[in-house]
Amino acid sequence: MTAHELIRDIFSRYQAGVPGNARCVTRPQLELLRKLIAEDAEGRAVESTAADPGYSATVWLPSGRNKYILTEDLHGKRHRLTRLANLVRTDMGRLF
Repeated sequence: MTAHELIRDIFSRYQAGVPGNARCVTRPQLELLRKLIAEDAEGRAVESTAADPGYSATVWLPSGRNKYILTEDLHGKRHRLTRLANLVRTDMGRLF
């Protein structure tokens, strides 16, 4: 399984009360996704600490249209995967 396949599987399931470009993920999904992202040769990931000390974020920048933010709740179970889509084309290139 690749990171793209896992993300496609996660987004294939509707979650009530969650925006269409985001999904809540479980701890095992979070850990597997981080492992798969680290193994992916095409994209790069940047880890950062969010402004809130209770959260940690990983930004994954694979080639292609979609970019992703994986947010880990360090004190609970509210981990989230957010998809950012490149919707703007300009003469200068892509938004991302």
